[in-house]
Amino acid sequence: MNDYSHRTDTLNPYKTIVVGEQIKHWIEFQLLDEQGEPLANIPYRALNEATRTDYVPEYTGHSDAQGVIRIDGLHPLPITLLLAADPLAEQLQTRRLRAERPEPPRPNISNRFPLHQPQRAGFSPIEQQALAAGHGYQYLRIGQLCDRLPTLDPPLDDPQNPPDFHFPDPTFSGTTFEYEQLEHRHVLEVCPFRAWALVLHHQSGYSQANAYNLGLMSILAYSKKSDKDHGSIKEFFSQQCLDLSRAPRIWDDGDNWLCLVTDVPFNARYTSFDLLDTSKAEPPEGDTQLFYVISASQVLVAWRGTETDGFDDLLTDVTFRPVPPEVAALCKPMVPCDGLAPEGSMHLGFRAAFDMAQRIFGKELGKMIPKDAEGKQLFICGHSLGGALGLVHAAALKDLNPLLYTYGMPRTFSLKAVQSLSELVHFRHVNDTDLIPSVPPEAALDNYLYDLYGPLGTTLGFTWSLAQLAASAVVKHGDPYCHHGEIAMFFRAEQHIQRRGSSYPAYRNKDGLGAPYYSTISRQLSHKAKFYLVPSLSPAQEQQAGEAQKNLIGSLQPDDRAAFFPRYRNAKTGRISGIRHHFMRKYQPYLHHLVESINPERDPVLRERKERQAFVEQMREHYADIHEHERLRNRVFLDLQGLLSESLASTWEAEGGAEALQRFDGVADPEMYHTDTYI
Repeated sequence: MNDYSHRTDTLNPYKTIVVGEQIKHWIEFQLLDEQGEPLANIPYRALNEATRTDYVPEYTGHSDAQGVIRIDGLHPLPITLLLAADPLAEQLQTRRLRAERPEPPRPNISNRFPLHQPQRAGFSPIEQQALAAGHGYQYLRIGQLCDRLPTLDPPLDDPQNPPDFHFPDPTFSGTTFEYEQLEHRHVLEVCPFRAWALVLHHQSGYSQANAYNLGLMSILAYSKKSDKDHGSIKEFFSQQCLDLSRAPRIWDDGDNWLCLVTDVPFNARYTSFDLLDTSKAEPPEGDTQLFYVISASQVLVAWRGTETDGFDDLLTDVTFRPVPPEVAALCKPMVPCDGLAPEGSMHLGFRAAFDMAQRIFGKELGKMIPKDAEGKQLFICGHSLGGALGLVHAAALKDLNPLLYTYGMPRTFSLKAVQSLSELVHFRHVNDTDLIPSVPPEAALDNYLYDLYGPLGTTLGFTWSLAQLAASAVVKHGDPYCHHGEIAMFFRAEQHIQRRGSSYPAYRNKDGLGAPYYSTISRQLSHKAKFYLVPSLSPAQEQQAGEAQKNLIGSLQPDDRAAFFPRYRNAKTGRISGIRHHFMRKYQPYLHHLVESINPERDPVLRERKERQAFVEQMREHYADIHEHERLRNRVFLDLQGLLSESLASTWEAEGGAEALQRFDGVADPEMYHTDTYI
């Protein structure tokens, strides 16, 4: 009822109130990055209920040289701060992250907290300084401040669903400060607008950072998880590489491997990635898989190796070793390597698998990857069969200067083809008695190397004898399969007590080996050591180790060579000698111990370092009784092990490299993965 003449209340609803001028308030914001550097000259808008009702105009301006925004004359109302998206994104892409990250736990069944939580209290040194000065503090991401989605180049695949970490607020509504927070300065630490990228160096020398990260990519190539699952290829590059709260990890059968990463501008993020599987093509054909990923500076291709669900494929690989006549038919013949090398041959099976993938995925392998690799750094990797296919792929793209790292790969090309591909930079890793690097068979070559170097020579291939092989009679029977590239080896070294034979001339028994007398091994000492050897770090020591090994084998009794340095035998039904060393989960623990190269004096001392120390003490204790050539070889191995940290020099010197190594050292658990020293 709107007729006020009928109201019965005794209070007049219309009263004139006389008051003084209302008290006005102020607030300050200081915009800082994670290094404590100010974000200057950023346009801002500030809104409250008074501006939304047009009672007062919006508060606008720019942050000053110290990143400070001061707003005066505020009504006692909550106020919302919004920053201009493009200028903010432009500055934040140039800022670097702190080395240390909060590393919050990932949500799981028992802990259903959000994936991207607020930074834990007390973590940031900027927070500590702000609170000590009596200021307020908040850690914010770009999406909590910008007024819209920034303009990105390249653009997002789905602009309606930007990355959750950087853009937790899809409405771009800014950050609001309550009335009680007025009359204060608030330090706003803003996370740089960056993304994670694998630390990789495109260089001719060996890099432990390359070996570790490309080993992880070789593991990731085996992933069969669907795109939405944690641990899939897509989840790794589209989510983990954009989550700056924690370093990304590779998940493998319950294990998780911390990646060595650096931060790059968001526009330099990984933008293209896909798994290619010939068995899922239309129509399906074969069983060859690989994935590729492309960023502003890198193109990376990882080939999947032999399936490890069972031993069937591994047994097939092992049959390529020297075998009895009844199974010799299983060995694949050589075929010409047209288009890959000017001369020589290659393995028919590997050629067929690569040609099939190139035919089915011609758009990706034949056009997109070569085009994107122009002007970018091209990395190729793979384990086992994946290493062989990676080498074939690198040969096909040799004009684009690919850098290749392989793990446990079989022989792929013949000697002539290998020599013609000598300019291709390739580091291949071998884990001790892994059998697969010794296939396909070349009985004459293997026997020759064994007679010279024993099992070490068989495992190393012809690293120490390429010049001899090229001129020796061993290759006159044809063009044998040979390994390509420089070797990095995880080798178990032992020490033996010896009894010397007579040096009296009448009792000398050269037996074609040129030894003045034989040494007889009486027993093996208890302490062993597993070395991470990269001979190319010291060519002189590589040659010295080779000569010491050759002299050791040549001066032993034949029975001792067979007993203590057994020739690798063919696989037998029900048992595969050495195959336990082949899986990538056996390679990666050695690579993971780059933590020792980062921080050799870490406490507690790594188990492998303790084992080497005990090995050295044993060498000193039994100095007079250990064969001089074995002692020399092991001393050279210790020296080569000591050079390994030098392979991180390019990482320490690279932009963001020191922070990447410090970040890894602070988070990695060196006791989580152990090497098989005594197996």
